[in-house]
Amino acid sequence: MTTPFTQYVDIKDNYCLTYFGEDEIMLNKIFEAKEYIEKELPDLKIFVICSDLFKNKIKNVIFESNMSEYKGKMACVRNLEKKEDLKMLLIESKIPIPEEF
Repeated sequence: MTTPFTQYVDIKDNYCLTYFGEDEIMLNKIFEAKEYIEKELPDLKIFVICSDLFKNKIKNVIFESNMSEYKGKMACVRNLEKKEDLKMLLIESKIPIPEEF
């Protein structure tokens, strides 16, 4: 299904990173990468969706159980399963990757 232009104008800068695994370190890496991306591309709004397992640990995310509320509000959704996926996203986006990453 295609998004009508009138709706796309409102969501074109909304990019979503999803992670449904259980590794808190991976989720922290996603937030680290989010900071790099937002620094390089300040007009982009990055949202993170993660498993409900993190409900009592992490703030400023969309939890899996609330995903349906955001359907149609993101221009792009990128599922990340491992650190290499995250690194590839930065490389594809031509965003400099800090050595410690």
